[in-house]
Amino acid sequence: MPTIALTGASGFIGQAIANRFCKAGLKVRGLVRTSRKIPPFEHPNFTRIEGSLDKIESLHQLLEGCTGLVHSAGTIRGLKKNDFWPTNVQGIDNLLHVCLAQSHPPRIVHLSSLAAREPSLSPYAWSKREGELLIERNAGPLHWTIIRPPAVYGPNDKALLPLFKLGKKGIGLRLGSPASKFSLIHVHDLTDVILRSLEVDGIHSATFEVDDGFLNGYSWESVFRVINPHMKIHLAVPGKFLWFMGKSNEILSRVFRYSPLFTTGKVAELTHTNWVCNSSDVRQKLGWTPQIPLEEGLRHLFASDSLMVAKKN
Repeated sequence: MPTIALTGASGFIGQAIANRFCKAGLKVRGLVRTSRKIPPFEHPNFTRIEGSLDKIESLHQLLEGCTGLVHSAGTIRGLKKNDFWPTNVQGIDNLLHVCLAQSHPPRIVHLSSLAAREPSLSPYAWSKREGELLIERNAGPLHWTIIRPPAVYGPNDKALLPLFKLGKKGIGLRLGSPASKFSLIHVHDLTDVILRSLEVDGIHSATFEVDDGFLNGYSWESVFRVINPHMKIHLAVPGKFLWFMGKSNEILSRVFRYSPLFTTGKVAELTHTNWVCNSSDVRQKLGWTPQIPLEEGLRHLFASDSLMVAKKN
């Protein structure tokens, strides 16, 4: 039975990957930080490895004998480039060195972000692109695939779910320009394309954008119509107000010494008008097709108070 190494195993996407892979009959070694409180994930095929990307010993323990590595760990909080560098860039460099030291190096699937397409927008976007460049330049003989997802939603998501629930109550909250277009993907479709990336032979190096197949992307209004066709209240949050909130959070983070999530950099990402994916390349080269349109994904979420309805087989 093949063994896959997984970083970021305690996160929203990481747990979905572990669950999907274990159910597919793969063994999974998941790297989790010792100090982090995580929801329990139990499966006979899952082994928890305590450590971090800056601890080379734990990376050797994670990767020894693995046929594949899925790197989903990443930092999303911070103010400056240096806040994102240790995990989003140096962490990748550490993984590459340990992979290259293996007698049978694993195939790598790196979960990046569509934000890497616009590295000038924010320190986070810059760090995601720098991580990709590190793989492109230093992976050498390693076989690798970079996956760039757009906004990801699904069970246990804490980012988009509040907006979806608000919309279900009849209030559409638009963040950014009415001209904005963006792609989405359900976390179960994302785990499927990651698994497919490990299965398909013949690809030495590739970067793929992935989405749910909605042609030309969504507008805020089109998402509102899917969430609640009878929505009565549409609220637009002005870009200047978002910037003010982001700047205020940055100042407070310096005073109270915490790592902020909502910053002026995040506002620049939110107000960027084109986050539409082009997934034709991944469909052709991997033979992958998304299975969960937004209507179905939201129906599953709203069908259960626990929001834990699994994807249909």
